[in-house]
Amino acid sequence: MTATTAFEMPPSSIAALQALAIAARRCEAQAPKLTPGALKLLEQLLGAPEPAASLSISALAERNGVNASSLTRLAHALELGGFKALQALFRADAASGAFYSTRAERLLDLSHSAASEARGPQQQQLWDEESINLARTREHLSEKNLARAVQALIEARRIHVVGQRACFAGAHYLAYYLGYLRSDVRLVDSLGGTNLELARELGEGDLVVGIAYRPETRVSVDCCQQAQEQGARLLALTNHPASRLAEMAWLTLVAQAQGPFFFNPMGSLFVTLETLLACMAHEMGADAVASIRRREAMIARWQVE
Repeated sequence: MTATTAFEMPPSSIAALQALAIAARRCEAQAPKLTPGALKLLEQLLGAPEPAASLSISALAERNGVNASSLTRLAHALELGGFKALQALFRADAASGAFYSTRAERLLDLSHSAASEARGPQQQQLWDEESINLARTREHLSEKNLARAVQALIEARRIHVVGQRACFAGAHYLAYYLGYLRSDVRLVDSLGGTNLELARELGEGDLVVGIAYRPETRVSVDCCQQAQEQGARLLALTNHPASRLAEMAWLTLVAQAQGPFFFNPMGSLFVTLETLLACMAHEMGADAVASIRRREAMIARWQVE
């Protein structure tokens, strides 16, 4: 016997919206009457709450492969006043501190409530969604912006790479291999709490590469803002075009990070970083090869393994 899900109409939170989706999937008697398409759309929104909180109705509709009117009809079916009322639930959830745990709970509940044959194995979902992230990242990465970013990495007097928490892996990767291609690259690693002091070294002609995914770390934002106030330019890499770093940046590259994963998928970020480094080496030509050989000679001299 299927357990009955407790829910409220109209929903006043993401948790309530999730309960409605589960009840509708189970075809419970008191559940809202949603068409298969509306239920699928609702589950897509709950599975990827970040764009639901930040995108316009037209952009969100395009992302989910529906018309904007479908989002309005879904809101009305849930007894909400319209799309803005529906989006307000996602925005309130985004402002809370329990980002990852809420997302994990939501994804687990939805995967248990949906038909397994319709959703497919979890492993396959992860592969498929990451492939979609890569395709969307490539689609929106214009050749013009890529060229501007590469030229800035080559021409900057000094470069500071900033990324905290999960994004530290990407920041370390970029800073390490930039060090093979050029000099005056520093990774801001928070050691000793000297981030803002380091940022004050930067000025005109310098570049900060800020890497931050939602929820953005305040240290990263403060460090990038301080460097900007000193006259440095900011190149942002983020999964949100409307993020705080993107709003501050001279140039923003967006690495898509959506899908059925508890944390932010990072595959598209690292491919974007690889693309920047490869294009930079290609642009530098023989200078890149010479720089890499000097680095390798130093490693060999000190017998670094």
